[in-house]
Amino acid sequence: MKKLVILLFLSQVMLWSCSTSTPTNEVSATLDLVNVSNDKVKVVVKPAAFDASTITFQVPKIIPGTYALQDYGRYIEDFKALDKDGKTLPVTKKDVNTWVISDAKKLDHVEYLVNDTFDQEVVQMSKNETVAFSPAGTNILKGQNFYLNLGGFVGYFENQQEKPFVLTIEHPKELTGTTAMVDEDTSDTKDVFKTTRYATLIDSPIMYAKPDISTFTIDDMEVVLHVYSPRNTKVTSKFLMPALQKTMIAQKEFLGAINTTKRYAVLVYLTARTEDDAQGTGALEHNSSTTGTFEDDMQATGLEHTISHEFFHTLTPLNVHSKEIQFFDFNTPKMSEHLWMYEGFTEYFSVLFKTNKRMANEQALYDVIADKINFASTLYSDTMSLTEVSKNVVDPVVNKQFGNFYNKGTLAAMCLDIIIREKSNGQRGILSVMGELSKLYGAEKAFKDEELIPIFTKLTYPEVGVFLQNHVVQNKPIDYGSYLAKVGVSLKKVKVPVQMAFSLGTTTYFKVDPKTNKVFITTLDGKNEFLKAVGFQDNDEIVDLRGIKPEGPDSGKLASILAFNLKDGADYTAKVIRNGKTIDLKGKVKLNQVDGNKIEFTDASKAKLKDQWLYN
Repeated sequence: MKKLVILLFLSQVMLWSCSTSTPTNEVSATLDLVNVSNDKVKVVVKPAAFDASTITFQVPKIIPGTYALQDYGRYIEDFKALDKDGKTLPVTKKDVNTWVISDAKKLDHVEYLVNDTFDQEVVQMSKNETVAFSPAGTNILKGQNFYLNLGGFVGYFENQQEKPFVLTIEHPKELTGTTAMVDEDTSDTKDVFKTTRYATLIDSPIMYAKPDISTFTIDDMEVVLHVYSPRNTKVTSKFLMPALQKTMIAQKEFLGAINTTKRYAVLVYLTARTEDDAQGTGALEHNSSTTGTFEDDMQATGLEHTISHEFFHTLTPLNVHSKEIQFFDFNTPKMSEHLWMYEGFTEYFSVLFKTNKRMANEQALYDVIADKINFASTLYSDTMSLTEVSKNVVDPVVNKQFGNFYNKGTLAAMCLDIIIREKSNGQRGILSVMGELSKLYGAEKAFKDEELIPIFTKLTYPEVGVFLQNHVVQNKPIDYGSYLAKVGVSLKKVKVPVQMAFSLGTTTYFKVDPKTNKVFITTLDGKNEFLKAVGFQDNDEIVDLRGIKPEGPDSGKLASILAFNLKDGADYTAKVIRNGKTIDLKGKVKLNQVDGNKIEFTDASKAKLKDQWLYN
């Protein structure tokens, strides 16, 4: 009898265990890309085991790499918390990205519907609301395309971000999902991905579309390119692949043993720029992939330029990063004071490797450096600490200086490289030091913000520490010419023509009416020689520039594009409406001249160190 009681008890335990669908130590989520209704995707998220009477569920306010608010909660509706019998539990929405669930010990799962961000961009722009960064956005186009930056779909439960995470996606058979993650299901209508924690999942975007896919292998790294191009049938993965392959092979050779990436995914979405499509273009780096939104008439060189930056993020912040990055807080983020390094070093390598691998000549490198010196001093403040900008980059005022990471941050990396080359007699450079840091830390080990500069200095030379303190931590301007002179390169101030004729420095001479998308000349100050030469006046409505009419939600950008490729003395025609009358303008182009820089190699006695800097 006693044995029978024990067996009955054990059978009850087994039945109870089988009815519990969530493993005790993992979070699971399911996306249904098949039964899409009203352009919305249903998401179900089940927590790992917990013991609390209330629990909080959140979707990201911000994600790594954007350094600006995304507020993905704006796109979620019909949020419910349910027990195992399907009964709803009390839910309070705390803020746009946060839901608090009461009576949570009964919780089995949450479910909600997700709208895509691409549909909202034009509406948000017209209302002057914050627009999600398009490459970090989402698209839901039933049966055709699902652009899944997963922060826009999958949220997390409090205190469970470090739990293992299992994502299941039900999808149409004709659509292929491409990602750097490994699909652990063999079905052609279901994909299953397992990650060690929530942050890894969010760092692993997926794009579902008909399989316009090309692949190649570099050493032991597989690269996969998936392109969604609904309108332009010429821009395919096969069209883009040669430039991508050439670039990434050179980058892999440049990094050498430092790079250990096994699979890298490039997800390209080509926007038609309709009112329900992505309006922004660009790319967002991830540790093992890049998501990009581009014009649907893009050239292969456009992807080449993008990847030349994004792939180098596999070095930093993938292998060299702070605890703020390792344990990123998606709703109340504390930013690392070394964001300047993640972007500045990455951009520097993307410029240097082209010369190093003979993809561009030395003068091309010098010209890029000259432009960055000009931008750093004219478009941004040269008296702001790079570490302070990094720590406070989410602040709307400070965020305006973020772009300087790609200028002054890059130039700081260049100066550090030259210092290290000089002190080591050309045998070491900034890349080799980053390799040492990769071994010291790596993808799974983070540094403390305050320890990076002392360790970087210890690995190199006292002069490196002095530079970092003066020009990165403090706000002292950098004398770029003195560092370039060490490698025989001279820096001279000259007057240079500006091609962007409707802008001058930080001043833009046109505005766009958000309701009508009409473009008007504005803020004339007598300094723009081009506008004076053609005959524009304040408040002119531009209706034609060189035979092309600015129109659509991005008409302002179009007006800027039409001012490129101008030559002094060439004929220029425009048509404007002035005081209710249509007026034809005709003039000769007069390009604005601004203070710029000319950089060239002039000191042959420094040729050896220069060659070691550029080619070692």
